[in-house]
Amino acid sequence: MGNNTRKPKVDPDSLFGDAEALRLHQLRLLEWMATTGRKRFQDTEQTDEQAAAVAALPDLWKLTIGVEPYHWQQECIAKWRKSKGKGTAKVVTGVGKTLLALFIAESLQNADDEELRVVIVVPTIVLMHQWHDVIMQHGNLPPNAIGRLGGGYDEDLGEDRRILIAVLASASQRLPKLVKEADVGDHLLLVADECHRAGAQEMSKVFRTKRRWSLGLSATPEREDDEDSGYNKSFLGRALGRIIYEFSLADALREGLVPKFTIHHYGLDLTSEERRRYEALSRSITDAMSQLKGIRDTRSDGDFFSWARNVAARNQGEAGGIAMRFVSDTSKRRKLLNHMEARHHAVVKLIEQEFDVNPDARVILFHESIDDVMTLYACLEERGLPAIAEHSELVGSMRETGLDLFRRGIARIIVSARSLIEGFNVPAVDVGIIVASSGSVRQRIQSLGRVLRRHRGPSGEEKTSCIHVLYAADTSEESIYRKIDWNETTGVDQNKYHLWDLENAPQIQEGPPRTPLPVETQVDESALEPGSIYPGQYEGMELSCDSQRNVTNSEGQYAADTAELAEALVKVKGSTGKFRVTPKRRFVLVRVPSDDDWETLYVTRLSKPLKFGRQKGRGGSVEEAMEWARSAQAGDVYPFPGLAITDDDLRYKQKAGGVISKKVAGGEVFARRKGRAKDARRGGDAESLTAAIRDLRQSGRKVGRIHINESQHALFREAGQLFFILALEQGLEFPEER
Repeated sequence: MGNNTRKPKVDPDSLFGDAEALRLHQLRLLEWMATTGRKRFQDTEQTDEQAAAVAALPDLWKLTIGVEPYHWQQECIAKWRKSKGKGTAKVVTGVGKTLLALFIAESLQNADDEELRVVIVVPTIVLMHQWHDVIMQHGNLPPNAIGRLGGGYDEDLGEDRRILIAVLASASQRLPKLVKEADVGDHLLLVADECHRAGAQEMSKVFRTKRRWSLGLSATPEREDDEDSGYNKSFLGRALGRIIYEFSLADALREGLVPKFTIHHYGLDLTSEERRRYEALSRSITDAMSQLKGIRDTRSDGDFFSWARNVAARNQGEAGGIAMRFVSDTSKRRKLLNHMEARHHAVVKLIEQEFDVNPDARVILFHESIDDVMTLYACLEERGLPAIAEHSELVGSMRETGLDLFRRGIARIIVSARSLIEGFNVPAVDVGIIVASSGSVRQRIQSLGRVLRRHRGPSGEEKTSCIHVLYAADTSEESIYRKIDWNETTGVDQNKYHLWDLENAPQIQEGPPRTPLPVETQVDESALEPGSIYPGQYEGMELSCDSQRNVTNSEGQYAADTAELAEALVKVKGSTGKFRVTPKRRFVLVRVPSDDDWETLYVTRLSKPLKFGRQKGRGGSVEEAMEWARSAQAGDVYPFPGLAITDDDLRYKQKAGGVISKKVAGGEVFARRKGRAKDARRGGDAESLTAAIRDLRQSGRKVGRIHINESQHALFREAGQLFFILALEQGLEFPEER
């Protein structure tokens, strides 16, 4: 295939010296004056009359002038309202998530709160400007009522500011304080656009912001680093609200919001050397995983991959070394597949074929690695193709200039890392090539959404988009085709599958390299045994089982009588954690890590549906419960489950002889004991509670999470049943209390 796709070797010093650097900077300053700076200069030249007119705030906001809501937007708004103004909309890219938020904000200000403030948190500077442009285009608020934070802007919520669009990095550092200083938390709607980006720990500070309403927006809000947990119970789901509405790519196609399209999937061959390295890494990964499973079964619950990364980070003992090898080899295998030689050759061939037919075509290439983005860009540029590169390590001005060149058609190929997938408003294109992607369905769907925009050719005819997906044949990358039915997900039957050795024309295949597993009704129940591999889809309600054998749903409600279920889970999985119950046959399923991805195991079949919510027991009043407690013993079944729980976020920890911990922003605090508590009675309660829990644990009761109800009774829960610990006299005192 030759060497013409290799990264060109160029001596930068021969091209760019001091004189060129000075001239480039001068031209950039002139460019700034002619573009960004021009508006700044024009704004400062307003007359007093114009300034007064600009400052006037309308009584009623109109943020969607000239736009009518789609049916899906109306449904979503109704569900968000029903969810008491909190929730996440899982909506495919390109069908109106921005306008959905503006419809909601307009409705709130018109009908609920005339003093409404809106903060829109976005992941990128470019997206901040896009939101600003849309609000200015469709709204009746004056410019001074719409502020920006980040990307050179330093505006707040003071005076007549009603909307603030904040870049996530700046919002996470400053937003809580700005809202507090302006004293607008009781009137605030917080919108998190591309909200899955806000779940990272270093960015989560934004959710300390006081607010009345919350709205999350994302094509798929689930984060990749927690594959075994559900969104609704994740940090992000709790901060913004559960998923209250879903609108898929198939839905958008059915309602005519995206054009018809064709997806070509190409399985590419590894070279002989790449195959040798891939198989060696796979053997090492399998061996390390097998060893780690045995270690983990006796030490930890929860998500295997997160646990392995934590063990590797600590790097202690034998387990640390094995985990480091597992994490390292997994990363090396991913990079090997991303860097495989055939990807770049295939891209060049596909682009040349497209330009032979349509010289004016616009093409977007999606890649995972910034290094590969630049190498691929250099390859295309060397061939004289009108290509540019776009990724997060480029300075903001360079990124905006590049996107502008692409929008204007001066550049016709844009090579992008993940950054372009999320948040950039690119024009409709003719061809999208997913050169490399993670195994995440989210990344693939986000990529498709960037390409699938309605657009017309020079003569006014509606054009269709074509998407090429490249994957490494006979490798772990094929597992993505087992996760979803691409025809169902995309809403069409225009998925075409090929094997391509690049020396010859692609060979059409009858279907994908792997196919989705059958649904529960298609599974032969007679062949199922506890612990056996489940041959169907991992489907149904996602639930969680803790070490006290309690089972909770996505709403945090407890199920009753779960002891046998919990024991069955531990017997099959080796630990507690997440599991699912299929909707019709009530099969209990768990997922465990396998060589390539995850493996689903069958646990048992429930004889009847789980019941969540309030347990049966005495109706009882606070007074009756207090009378009962006078003769009760620690460990007794608590007969008043209907009494309200007032504190549900306490834990018993064995450090320092036993402490009661409570989570707070940024960490945890501990209940003060005698000698440290300002209120001696509260300090005495802490002493008595820890002593009672120690006694219970010594008798074999697994007391971890503690509940305190309106009768000031400390309780714990096992297998869905509440048990008594003791009656507090005054309550507990924590350091943050005054």
